[in-house]
Amino acid sequence: MHGTNGHGMAGAAKVAHAAGYRSDIDGLRAVAVLAVVLFHAFPRLIPSGFVGVDIFFVISGYLITSIILTDLRGERFSLLNFYERRVRRIFPALIVVLAFCLVTGAVLLLPDDFARLGEHAAAGAGFVANLAFWREANYFDVASDTKALLHLWSLGVEEQFYLVWPALMLLAWRLRLNRFFLISIVLAASLAHGVTMTVTNPAAAFYSPLARLWELAAGAGLAQLASAAPTIVLQLERLLAWALSAVVFQPGYDADRGYRHILSTAGMALVLASIFVITRRHEFPGWWAMMPVVGACLLILAGPEGWLNRLVLCNPVMEWLGLISYPLYLWHWPLLTFARFRYDLPPPQVLAAVIAISVALAWLTYRFVERPIRFGKRTPRILVPGLAAAVAAIGAAGAVIVHEQGFPARLDADRAAYVDYFSPASPRLGAEYTDFISQNRCNFYIWDAKIPTLAPRSAIDPSCYTRHSDQSVMILGDSNASDLYHGLREVLPPELSLLLIWSSGCQVSEPIERIIATHHCHMANYFALQRIKADPPTLLLLSSNNSFDIGYIRRFAREVKGYGVKHVLVLGQRPHWRPFLYKVVLNNYWPDVPRRIRGHLDDELMVFTKRFQEQLQADEPFEFVDEMKAFCNADGCLTYLGDDPKQGLVTADTVHLRPFASVWLARQQLAPLIMERLGD
Repeated sequence: MHGTNGHGMAGAAKVAHAAGYRSDIDGLRAVAVLAVVLFHAFPRLIPSGFVGVDIFFVISGYLITSIILTDLRGERFSLLNFYERRVRRIFPALIVVLAFCLVTGAVLLLPDDFARLGEHAAAGAGFVANLAFWREANYFDVASDTKALLHLWSLGVEEQFYLVWPALMLLAWRLRLNRFFLISIVLAASLAHGVTMTVTNPAAAFYSPLARLWELAAGAGLAQLASAAPTIVLQLERLLAWALSAVVFQPGYDADRGYRHILSTAGMALVLASIFVITRRHEFPGWWAMMPVVGACLLILAGPEGWLNRLVLCNPVMEWLGLISYPLYLWHWPLLTFARFRYDLPPPQVLAAVIAISVALAWLTYRFVERPIRFGKRTPRILVPGLAAAVAAIGAAGAVIVHEQGFPARLDADRAAYVDYFSPASPRLGAEYTDFISQNRCNFYIWDAKIPTLAPRSAIDPSCYTRHSDQSVMILGDSNASDLYHGLREVLPPELSLLLIWSSGCQVSEPIERIIATHHCHMANYFALQRIKADPPTLLLLSSNNSFDIGYIRRFAREVKGYGVKHVLVLGQRPHWRPFLYKVVLNNYWPDVPRRIRGHLDDELMVFTKRFQEQLQADEPFEFVDEMKAFCNADGCLTYLGDDPKQGLVTADTVHLRPFASVWLARQQLAPLIMERLGD
């Protein structure tokens, strides 16, 4: 900032923006990348490490805007030069990592996974990865840890920012607009949009550049304050610095130094707290993102003289990690993903080794690829066009991989035939799902939305909830409820009314009436309660992949019994394979497929039922049904029925039953139990 106060104190932002290299910002980069890397490898140890990306956004906004404003003041700013520098900075390491991923994917991945990798490589090369992942972010999306290039979403957001921001700053400079006011308006509008989207459409809040722009604008605002702070901001800062220093430090202590120490301490506290305390990921970014963003801003404001900045962020090790943070960010996630393809659930020592390899590759990339290209004094004119051509070639290669459906000819004939049978594009499996399993006429989720949304369908088919007989059975839950319908319809007497109300990914839970119009889960639960109250079925069958909140289920069971429901059955989980069951078979047992397999279950999901069972009491108002008993015994869990391990595989994905398996489960366990209860 401009000027000094009566104590000779310069504004924090002005000093923080002093010309030249700032090692504390590289140290802050190190904090951000360590948070992200450790979270991806050990999420239980670093539960909120994903906020490192938000810190990166603040740093990027600050540095890019500082560069632009410095060049504008020196009358040397050029959009062409700006983008040439961006190409030199971003493209080299990205090219190396993308090429590595495509080559490794060709060796390790099955065709559908390889085709998906090709699609993501093309999106990453086009810097629209965030838009691609946003489009995929619905209930039917595959697990995030199978997407080797998922982390490129943040690079997409930054590059989209770079496309707009320099031109906006140049225009504001030439029109002599108040840039601080302009940045403040952008920040406020984007923050309001992000907070709203976090509630109504979390995928949009996470991936949309409009919802993330405010984090970059926060850094840009710091740069503008350092360049030319409004007088009122200067005065407020002086007053705040004097007041804080007077309260915290002894009389006579340098107010400027004390102010920086306070900013540094508060900023580090917010950053560290955000890394460990933000556990409700479904509410992020929203207001929660303020914590890492404000923390990063305070650390940048404190400058290298702030005591934690000086002691921690300026530490040579942290500075070194900050210098390699970009290639480290690029390398770590693909390596972790490929390790998970190889091991399903890699042991801690493998994950630690992957992190070590990522650091080594990041240093090599920085030392021998990034630095020579960024800082080389004698680089050919063809360099920048060549880098752009290389990125375009990788994008084209990804498109070819998608077009060729992952090149199934890479596999031997038997494996290729098995993969083709279970391919997501298989007409056979598509017909099975559409005609027998999905029951989407009864689904409140908009399964065919072009852009993912939480909003519910306006209505479901009345046949789903309208009974035609005195006795009726209603199934409630998610897709693990809907795939029971076909088997029960086949096995139960036709004169018995079988009803179904469900929504993808939604367990039976307490509806919040104020958001039923914007959230399909709450609409489904609200509508189900209203139907039960108006026309109670004889028996309710609850089924959900994520099990249930036992406290609410107790209240729910008592409530619906008060409406006239005779029996409430709560199903535990069935085996949830990791990854798809056919991939477990192909990668570990082919061609000698055992009838039952031990292991390969998603332990994080399976624990829900265990916790539910541990809380059961003798006088529950519902009856618990252990679905695992139908599928698993001491020899393992059932893989296929009949004599053909291909045609008889129980599930085509991780958990959803194929039609004949739905019928088998109905005959084996559910229908006899239901008929016995209806006869009571």
